[in-house]
Amino acid sequence: MALFRLYHGTRKTVTRFRETVLQRVVGVGALFSSGYGDVGSSIYFALGVTTIYAGGASFLAIFVAGLFFIATVLSYAELSSAIPESGGSSLFARRAFGDGWSFFAGWALMLDYVITLAISAFSVGPYLGYFFPILKNNTQANVTFTGFLILILVVLNVLGLKESSRLSLLLAGFDILTQLSLMILGLFFLFSAPKLLSQFHLGTNPTWPHFLYGISVAMVAYIGIEAISQMASEARDPQKSVPRAMFLTMGTTVLLYSGISVVALSAMNPKLLSTVWVDDPIAGIAHYMPHVHDYLGPWVAILGATILTVAANAGLIGVSRIAFSMSNNFLIHPIFRHTTRRWKTPVYSIVFFGSLSAIVVAFFPYLEVLADLYNYGAMLSFMMTHLALIALRNKEPDLPRPVRVPFSVRILGREIPLIAVFGLIGTGGVFAMVLLFHKYGRVFGTIWMIVGITYYYFFRKTARMPLMERISVTEIPESPEEAPFPHKNILVATSPYRVSPILRDVIKIARSDKSRVIVVTVIEIPLALPLNASLPLEEERARKTLEICQAIGVEEDVLIDTILLRGRSVANSIVSTAVRHKADTLVYTDTDSAMSRSIQTAIRQASLPLMIWKIEPPATGSLRPPVQARMPLSSRPAVLEKRLSDESSSPPGKSDGSPSTDSGT
Repeated sequence: MALFRLYHGTRKTVTRFRETVLQRVVGVGALFSSGYGDVGSSIYFALGVTTIYAGGASFLAIFVAGLFFIATVLSYAELSSAIPESGGSSLFARRAFGDGWSFFAGWALMLDYVITLAISAFSVGPYLGYFFPILKNNTQANVTFTGFLILILVVLNVLGLKESSRLSLLLAGFDILTQLSLMILGLFFLFSAPKLLSQFHLGTNPTWPHFLYGISVAMVAYIGIEAISQMASEARDPQKSVPRAMFLTMGTTVLLYSGISVVALSAMNPKLLSTVWVDDPIAGIAHYMPHVHDYLGPWVAILGATILTVAANAGLIGVSRIAFSMSNNFLIHPIFRHTTRRWKTPVYSIVFFGSLSAIVVAFFPYLEVLADLYNYGAMLSFMMTHLALIALRNKEPDLPRPVRVPFSVRILGREIPLIAVFGLIGTGGVFAMVLLFHKYGRVFGTIWMIVGITYYYFFRKTARMPLMERISVTEIPESPEEAPFPHKNILVATSPYRVSPILRDVIKIARSDKSRVIVVTVIEIPLALPLNASLPLEEERARKTLEICQAIGVEEDVLIDTILLRGRSVANSIVSTAVRHKADTLVYTDTDSAMSRSIQTAIRQASLPLMIWKIEPPATGSLRPPVQARMPLSSRPAVLEKRLSDESSSPPGKSDGSPSTDSGT
C-alpha cells in the first residue's frame, strides 16, 4: 500500500470534449449470437480436454461448472442492466472499488479474450481436417491457417460490428440446430445409463484431485458470457436487451452441454475421447452415430468450423471493446479509444490484439496450454464481478437495477446476495485450482499480470493520476457555434515580402475542417507604369514568399494553393479573388493603414457574405480590442487570439500580432 500512496492525491478530474463513438446498432439476436458463439463453441474443444482429467465423470464436471456459470450470469445480468456500458468486470470493479482494481480485472479479462480468439481460431482447422487432413495432422499448417483466419476477422471487425454480428447470428442458429439434433439422435441411438455409470468411480477413477482439475478445465466451456456485456455500449435498449441475451445464452448452453457430454460418453469410452477425438469431440460423436454418420460427418465438420469462427470473432469483439473502455477511463493508453471516422470501430484495439492473438498461437500451438491461460484471466474477472455486485448493493443501494439477483440476506446491516457469494466461492475455488494444477496458466498468467501492473503503475505516474482512486471524467459538448460556420475555402492575403503571421494557425484549422487554403499576394502597380511593366525584383520576392507559404503547408500536412496577382488596387484584387474562388473566410493583417481600410470598404461594397479574421499588431505591448462583429462568427479566432496574446509578451524584436473578427455583408 505504501507504493500506491506515492502518487495518491494528484490529478483526480479530467475534462474532455464529448465525442461520437460506438454506435448502438445491435439487438438481442446479435448479442445472443456473440455470447453463444463464445460460450456455445467451447464444447467443440472443451469436452475433449475435460475428459483428459475427469475421465468418465466429465459430464458431472461440466454440470458442476454449469452451476457456477449460472451464478455468474445472474451477477453479470444485474450489473450490466444497472451500468449499460462496455467494459464488463473492469467497468463493474471501477464503479465499486476504483481505477486500480478496475485495471486489475480488465487486464485479466484482456488475457481471456486474447486466448478466446487464439483457442477458437486454432480449433477451426481440426474440424476442417475432415476435408483437408493436413489441417488436423500438421500443426504448422494449422498455425498458418489460424493466422489467416484472424486476419480476415480483423478486417471484418474494422468494417463494423453490425456486419459481423449478422453473420454470427446466422451461424449460431445453424449450430444450435445441429447440436440439438445430435443430442436427440444420441439419446435415442446411443444412450446407456449402465455404460455411462460404469465408466467412472469418484475418488479412484478419476481421483478427487483429477476431478477437481476437470471442473476447472470444464469452466473453459462457460467463459464467454463476458462477451455480451462488452457490447452493451453498442446495444439498443441495453437495460433490457443485454440481460435477455444473457439468460437466453445461459439456458441454451446449459441444456446443450449437459446433453452433448452425456451423448459423447455414451458413444465412446473416455480414453478414446481424450486421445483420438480430443481436438474435435463433436466430430467423434457424429462418427459413432449409427445409420446417419455418413451424413453427419461433413455437416458437423462445417458447423464446428463455423461456430468456432463465431467464437473467435466474439473474442476479437470483446478484447477490442474492453481495451476501448479501459482507454476511455484512462487505464491504458488513449490510442485504444480512437475509432474510425466512417465505421466508428476501435481500429487500433482490433489490429493490436488480433496480432497479439496470432503471436500467441504461433508460440503455443497446443490446446492444453491455451486452455490453462484461458481459465486464469476469466476466473479473476468472474471473481471481481461477484465482489463488485456485493459491494455495489451496499455502496449504491439506490442504483436502478432492472434485473436483480434474488436470495439476499442482511448481515450487520449489509445486504449480501447469496448467489453472488456462491459464484464467488466457486470461481475463486476454480482459480485456486488453476494456480495449483495448471502450470502454464500459473506461470504465463502471472507474468501477464505482473507486466500489466508495472505498465499501469508507470502510465498513471507519468499522467500524474492516482493509482487506486477513480478518475472523474467530465464530458462537455464542443462549441455549438462552430457547426453552423464551416470553413470550406479560406483565403489568406499576405504581403509580397512577408508571410502572414498566423498562416500556421489557419492551416491547422483548415486541416481540422478539411478546408481548402488559398494564399494570395498582390503586387500593386503604380498608375505611372503599365500593368505589364517588368518588375523582376518584386516578382522574385513575392514568389519566394509564396514558396515559403507552400512549404509551411506541406510541413502541416496541408497542400495550399498560391496566387500571385498584379493590379492597381490590392483591395479590389483580393475581393475579386475571393469571389472567383468562392471563399467563405478571409484572413489579412490589419495595420490600420489606408490599404487595410480599403479592403474592408471593398468587401462591404461588394456585399460579400464573407467572414473576416484580422490580425492586429499590438501598439503598446497590449492587444487592441477587436472590432465588434456584426454577425455570429466561429469561435476559431479566439484560439488564434490566445496564441498571439502569448506571443505579444515575447522579447522586443519579434514580430507578432493579434486577431480580431469582423464581418462584411
